[in-house]
Amino acid sequence: MNQEKMGKFIAQLRVEHNYTQKEIGDKLGISDNSVSKWERGINAPDIYYLTTLAELFDVTVKELLNGERDFKKKEIDENHHEKVLEISHVSKKFGSRMILHDISLDIYEGDIVGLIGPNGAGKTTLIKTILNLYHTNKGTIKICGYDTKKNLEQALSKVGCIIENPDMYQNLSGRKNLEITALINGIKDKNYINQMISFVKLDTRIDDKVKKYSLGMKQRLGLANALMKKPKLLILDEPTNGLDPIGIKELREMLKQISRQENMSILISSHILSEIENICDEIVIIDEGKIISQFGIEEIKYKNRSLEEEFFLKTDKNDV
Repeated sequence: MNQEKMGKFIAQLRVEHNYTQKEIGDKLGISDNSVSKWERGINAPDIYYLTTLAELFDVTVKELLNGERDFKKKEIDENHHEKVLEISHVSKKFGSRMILHDISLDIYEGDIVGLIGPNGAGKTTLIKTILNLYHTNKGTIKICGYDTKKNLEQALSKVGCIIENPDMYQNLSGRKNLEITALINGIKDKNYINQMISFVKLDTRIDDKVKKYSLGMKQRLGLANALMKKPKLLILDEPTNGLDPIGIKELREMLKQISRQENMSILISSHILSEIENICDEIVIIDEGKIISQFGIEEIKYKNRSLEEEFFLKTDKNDV
């Protein structure tokens, strides 16, 4: 514990909440001189006062002890109580070239996580490794508790994904594509298929052949297809590629809605930092196959920075 750092943090929080030292002292039943000594780092509050201060300032005791805010998700709270994805010390190489270096990452229920990094940083390799399209050379991956090496079928049953462009049967209608996916996954509820069609706003074109769809319509159909088995984890690799501003906005709104309604976790890889900033709760920056930074989006808002500015600070890159 850095007593001086904690004291400065308490002083900062007091000012932010517009309290005087005397008002804090009155609330705790102590003198304002005691509060002053805390803030100057002369003394430190005991656990009773730390707990009361934490409640008063809407921070955690750990944050007070560390003397700074922790903007990352808490492991257990009312909305994030279950790990949906657990990546532990994963490495992947092709031949002698190491692509992923000791990657560890947890995603909880309801999190929307943005995976960003320069070209060639390892984003798509990481996603394909999660989906077992690439085998790991080291480490473990669990989806809803199922190890992808030991229980692949159960693990992937919890995942919906779109990697690059949706892969659909072009000569079949959108509805027929969804019916095939429903059949494969043992879904017999036709009402649910209709709900997905309405959710992605394809009601008027769902019976047209997919080859007649615009790119934006194909992306929306791909999203409906990925959601058919009601996944706990939705993985999207560059989902806005080729979409116009209207299509991007529609996709963003749909993803936020489905995450909120179903408490679904979403992992999105994209080069469009403004969109990642608009939709995600947390950001993971990967560069040269390593996670170099992970933070809550509220952290950069607190710093009054854009995600683009934070990205350049963390990576020292000139392009995304």
